[in-house]
Order: sequence, then structure tokens, then C-alpha cells
Amino acid sequence: MRIHFCLSVFFLLFNLSLFSQSDNNALRVEFTARAEVFDLVPCGENGALMFYQSSKAIDENARAWILIFYDNNLEPIWSKEVPVYTEFGYYGYYLDGEKLYLAFQKFEKARRDQHNFQLVAVDIITGSFGSQGIFVPEKASLVNFQVHDNLFVAGFNYPKDEALLLIRNLDSGSDFPVLFQETPSFIENVKFDPYSQNIVAAINIYSSRKNSSLYINTYNSAGNLKSSVQVAPPNTSQKLINAQLSFVSASETYVLGSFNNFNGNITSADETSPGEESEGFYMAKIENGEQKFIRFHKLLDFKNITQILNNEELADVQNLISNEKKKGKQQSLYYEFLIHELKQQDDNFILLAEAYYPEYHQVSTMSYDFYGRPMPYYYSVFDGYRYFNAFVVSLDREGNLLWSNGIKIWDKRSLQLQKSVDAWMDSTGLVIFYNHDGKINSKVIDGYDQLGSVEKTRLATKYIDDVQIESSGGMIRHWYGDCFLAYGYQSLRNNQQGGGSKRRVFYINKLLFE
Repeated sequence: MRIHFCLSVFFLLFNLSLFSQSDNNALRVEFTARAEVFDLVPCGENGALMFYQSSKAIDENARAWILIFYDNNLEPIWSKEVPVYTEFGYYGYYLDGEKLYLAFQKFEKARRDQHNFQLVAVDIITGSFGSQGIFVPEKASLVNFQVHDNLFVAGFNYPKDEALLLIRNLDSGSDFPVLFQETPSFIENVKFDPYSQNIVAAINIYSSRKNSSLYINTYNSAGNLKSSVQVAPPNTSQKLINAQLSFVSASETYVLGSFNNFNGNITSADETSPGEESEGFYMAKIENGEQKFIRFHKLLDFKNITQILNNEELADVQNLISNEKKKGKQQSLYYEFLIHELKQQDDNFILLAEAYYPEYHQVSTMSYDFYGRPMPYYYSVFDGYRYFNAFVVSLDREGNLLWSNGIKIWDKRSLQLQKSVDAWMDSTGLVIFYNHDGKINSKVIDGYDQLGSVEKTRLATKYIDDVQIESSGGMIRHWYGDCFLAYGYQSLRNNQQGGGSKRRVFYINKLLFE
């Protein structure tokens, strides 16, 4: 299974004027990148949407966001100017067939008569769009959202440890908010059950500041609670941190996520980190409104844990394993995880999780007291989230671990926590990959085994003689079939073009895995 680049190159400026194709054998789009922040949404075989906020003011309340839709050969099909409230930022998307929903939100305080959340619905075939403004609690953080049959459902967590499940009928504009009496409470996930069309929310509710329990609640379209099931670990110290939901039949729901053993204990919280440390993964089954089982798998129990880990983490793990053997006492390995949506391979589940930690550097400054004596002062500055590993595990329908594997992540850091690793399965195995420094790093696995070596494939650029000076924000996403979209920012120089001119671009490359 290798990465191949296909077809031809197009170069597109902000005025949408097209330049001629290059001789380089790659399908790629480039945009001149100045201060703009670009986003990309794969939309299956229909194409892909690229969008960004322009400097154009529609009126005193809105700015123009430029939306450009491409077919699956990266040919531009249509472009639109969409008004979005001023000082709103992009927060996520949901694709429902040919309807794409984009969520924008204002994080600063809004007056009660103002909207601070905006949902833009785009018909990806025609380019027609509509928009609705919604009021949500101040500084509410969007967990995720879905839209089905014009019913919008979203989960929000916000300060004072409160949560909101918001249900809106997009036809009538009627809202059905679900507030939780217990605090603290945190929504972990919200999804439509495809069999019943009910709304299912995974919620962590705290009975005290130390103890939490995970509940799987089912609501109808009016926000009325129909059922509630507690996912109960056998050990009260086990804490279920997050929850991915999979509906395999009308009566069966599976819940997967990560866990630790800190329930009942207060742990020190890092304000820059949105997650908690985990020591492994869990899987629970709910059938006909009852929990059938819950099973746990610690990272240190993975038989290939030392082969998976980044070398920087390896020494700590080897010390833990050595201590466990010497003292006969179980040790634990803790990481913060960014958990991906579940994948399925035949009847088994594939769970992908990226391990990260917040990184800082220390700054010193000097102040002086009343008598002029120097007094050194030190403080830490947040540098971003450092990714160092991605774990992928396979679990059967009984929650048994079939295999574990992963890929090492080298020198990748981001100020925003976002999923940067992806995985893809075909008949020859499973490939894990990420985009960094202008290269696709990929590893093919078959269960516990690695097939071949880790490949680093440089992304093709517009011109053959391009030299990369700098690369940032590299991402890769599945598009359709065996095709993927790699995108990010590059600074390039080409001595054969315009006397060695330098250009800064946002790029989109179409990749084919074979």
C-alpha cells in the first residue's frame, strides 16, 4: 500500500483566476496565503469545500466568508460570498448527504438579544445556502453537532461546569434546550440513533467534585428524556473520561473511550489542556436499556507497547515495566488522548487515539523592590500541544482486545488541539498516517505486525524545482474511496521561476493510496 499523486496542478488566486497547468504530475491547488486562515471539508465523491474569512465587510454586523467548491478532480465548480457575524470563528461541520452544515461561534460575551452561534447550511451541488443565528450560553464550548431531517442537535459545555443539549427544529426555528440539574456535568458526545431517530447523549455527571458517572441518555425530538443508562465500572475508582457511540442494531449500543483510576481523587488540572490523563481504553455494551458488560485494557498490558512508543517516552515505560516485575505491584502509564470517531472492520471496532501533552517554555524577568534590590521572577508560556504518538486498537463485539499498534509522531506541535492522524483499511491491511513538514508519514500494519518500514512521502508541489523553506498546519483527511486530501501551509522558493521568488501558499493535494 503506497501513496501516489495523480493528475495535474492548478494555481488559484483570491480573485479565482485560473493559471495554466504545470508539468508536475500532481493534482494540487495553491492559494496565496497572507493573514487568512483556510479551512477544508471533504464532501465525498461530490467534491470538497475550501473556505476562509475575507476582509470584506457586508455591513456593520457581518463579514464575507468565501466558499469555493471543487469537484473530485479539484476543478472549481462554484464560489459564494456568505455573510457571517463579525468576530465569529469557524468551529466545525457536519455533512448530511448533499447538505453541509458549518458552525460559527463568538466566544466573547454577547447581549441577550444577540446571537453568538451561527449555523450555515450549504447545498454542495448548487451552492445555495441559508443561515440561522442561535443564542447559546456565554463562552459555551461546542462538543459536536449533527443534523438529520432538519433537526439540529448539539452538545455544549460551558463555565461553572454546566452543560446544554440543544435541539432545534430548523424549519420552525423552535428550540428545545435540555439543561442538567446536576453540576458539574459534561457532555462527551451527541448522536442520532439511526434506528429510532432518537437523540443519544453521553454525559459525565459528578455526584461530587471527586466522583463522576457516565450516563447514556436518550431523548426524543422535543427534548423529553426517554431512557437513561449508567455505564458502571466494577471498580468505583475507574473513571470513564469520554465516549464514542456505535449503534449496531435497534437494541444494541456500544460505548468506547479511555479511562483512568482517579475517580474519587482530585487531580491537578492544566488549564490549557481540555482532557484528562488516561491509562487505557474501555468498551461497554448496552442492550435493551441494560449494561451487558464493560471491559478495560491498560496501555501497559499491550504486548507491543515498547514497539509503539516514541523513543522519548520509551525509557519511562521500560522503568514502569521493570518496577512492576521487581515489586510485583501493578504500574500505570498515563497519557492525554484525542479520541477519534469509531471505525469498523468487519464485525470489529477500530479505535484511534492521539497522545499529546501541553508544552511550555520558561521566561524570566527582573523586578526591583523598594530598596532597589533585584528580584527575579519566572513564569511559563504555553507553546502548544505536542503530539508524540497515535494508538490504534481493535476490539471485538465482546470487548476483547484483538490487537494494538500505532505510529510515532515526530516534532509535531499545534496551538489548537485537532485530530491530525488518520487511518484507512483495505484488503491488504490498515495504514496509519499523518501530514507533517511537507511529507506524509505512513505505516502499514496487519494486527500486531508492521508491514515494511515507515514511509515518508514528500508532497508534490506546483513546480518540479520548488524547494520547501517552511511548512506548518499539515493535515490529511479521507475524501472518498482510496483518495485523500492533504492540506496545510508552505513557504516555497523556486530559482527557476521569477529569479528565485519566494511564495507562501495554502495547498490542497489529492492523494491516492494503493
